[in-house]
Amino acid sequence: MNPKDKEYLESVIESNGLLNSDVVPLDDGDAYSSDYVGGVSKVNDSGFPLRWGRVIKKVSKSVLFDEVNDECVIATVKRIINGELKISAPYQLSTRMRHSIISKPFTENSIRKAQFLRIGTSKDPSKNWKLHAVSLVKGGTENGNVSIGEFILNPQSGERVSLVLPSENIWPFGENSPTVATVESETDVDVAVKLKTDEFEPNMVVLRSGFRGRWGQRTLLPLRFENRKGAQYIHTYENTIRAQARPGVFHAVVEAITRETLCDLEAPVSTSFWGVPYVVQ
Repeated sequence: MNPKDKEYLESVIESNGLLNSDVVPLDDGDAYSSDYVGGVSKVNDSGFPLRWGRVIKKVSKSVLFDEVNDECVIATVKRIINGELKISAPYQLSTRMRHSIISKPFTENSIRKAQFLRIGTSKDPSKNWKLHAVSLVKGGTENGNVSIGEFILNPQSGERVSLVLPSENIWPFGENSPTVATVESETDVDVAVKLKTDEFEPNMVVLRSGFRGRWGQRTLLPLRFENRKGAQYIHTYENTIRAQARPGVFHAVVEAITRETLCDLEAPVSTSFWGVPYVVQ
């Protein structure tokens, strides 16, 4: 791969919607939405964390190319996300007044891969390479102690997508592949997430979708089922969400946050998230 090829592949990664819509849903902009369901846990003496939100301050990106052979190049796209988690903690569950605002710094990493195949040998790089497939997004804090085990998207009018372990789904999404969840605008999608934990009480699980602004949304996934397997619990969180009206390529980002993150002032931010592309028609 010559320098011109590399420059072209970098431009594809920079401009492709499938590769660049994964971080956008993560930015809440402020603490909002009274969707905490962490049981009776409080933020020390400050009350219950009824409002919370991630504020992204900086995103840096690096791309590493692996020339598998003359016909295939794999790009690993890594992002480092820095920001603050803001928590609003009223003293009373019945009030929505912001008695205190708590800010916790966080650093998260996200990684995904892109597979390029050679389709020509001309002097024009755009005629030589094709983006063939991408992996899902896997991210979170470096020492996160919450683990996503399975993520299911089931459009009520479309193809069901089930993901178990990112390492087993290296290339699940092609640009025109039926494995990309495709839904009609303003239709319902059933979502299920399974977490492995050694705690009885639930963690916070939300689904982020759409993009920044009025079309973006953060939806709580309540705990529905609880199975014990040895010393661990398998918690299943479910909800039905409605796809936004605007057509395009977006990411559904499922995010798990530990109770300690929201309820313990001394605990660091601990998260895990997967991002899955979907198409709204």
